[in-house]
Amino acid sequence: MSFVHACSAAGIKPIIHPFWEDLPFANVFHAITPDVLHQLYQGLVKHLLGWLTDACGAAEINAHCRHLPPNHHIRLFTKGITCLSCISGTEHSQICHFLLGIVIGIQLPNNLNANQLLQAIHGLLNFLYLAQYPCHSSETLQLLNDALALFHGNKDIFVDLSIQDYFNLPKLHATRYYSYMIMMLGTTDNYNTEYTERLHIDYTKDAYHANNHKDELMQMTQWLKCKEKILHHDKYVIWQLAGDVKSEPHHLHIIPSVCQHNAEFRPVT
Repeated sequence: MSFVHACSAAGIKPIIHPFWEDLPFANVFHAITPDVLHQLYQGLVKHLLGWLTDACGAAEINAHCRHLPPNHHIRLFTKGITCLSCISGTEHSQICHFLLGIVIGIQLPNNLNANQLLQAIHGLLNFLYLAQYPCHSSETLQLLNDALALFHGNKDIFVDLSIQDYFNLPKLHATRYYSYMIMMLGTTDNYNTEYTERLHIDYTKDAYHANNHKDELMQMTQWLKCKEKILHHDKYVIWQLAGDVKSEPHHLHIIPSVCQHNAEFRPVT
C-alpha cells in the first residue's frame, strides 16, 4: 500500500506488475521516444502561454498580437491568443513564430527584470526548433543542451512572479533525454506523432461529420468501408483503362479478402 500511496502523491497511477517485468532485456525507457507534438507544442508551449498570460496579462498579450505587422508565412491572430480554446499543434506552432516578439519591451509586475523572462522564452524556443532539425551533429546536439540550460537558468522568473512554484513536469523532464534519444534513434522526425495524428482527420473527423451523429460508431465504420471500396474500385478502373491485362492490379494482391467479397472487383470478361 505504501507504493500505491507514493504513486498517488506523485500524481501517477500505480502499476504493480508492468508488462515488461518478465522481459529481462527490455528497457521500457528506450520505448518512450521524444514527441515534438505532444511534449513540446501541446505540452511546454501550452504551459509557456499560460505563464506569459499570468505574467503580462491577457489584455497586454492580445494587444501586442493585434499590432503585429503582416508578414510572409506568419499567421496573425487579430483577436489575440489568450481567448483561443482547444488550440491545435499547428496553432501552437504558428504562435511560436512571433511569441518572442510580443513580449519584448513588456513591463512585468513589481519592476522585475524582463530580460530574464526573455532568456527563458528564448531558450525554450531554441530548444523547440533545434529538436526538429532533420540532421544533427555533435555541435547541434550541444546547442540543443545549451538551449535547455538557458531555460533552466532563467526559469526562476516564473517563481518570482508567483506563477509557478515547481517545475516537476513530466514533459519538461523528458527534454533532458532528447539529445541522448536522437543519438540512439535518429532525428525526431522518425518518431514524431504529428504524422499519424493527420490520420485522425481522414479516419475520424471526416467520418463523424458524414453521419447524423446517432449510433455514430456503426455509421463511421460503414462510411470508411464504402470509401475504401470506392478507392479500390477506382484503382481497378484505372488499371483496366491502362490496357495492362497480363497482370492483375497491385491492390488485388494486397487485399484479396475485399476483392473476393465485393462484386465490383470481379474481373471483366
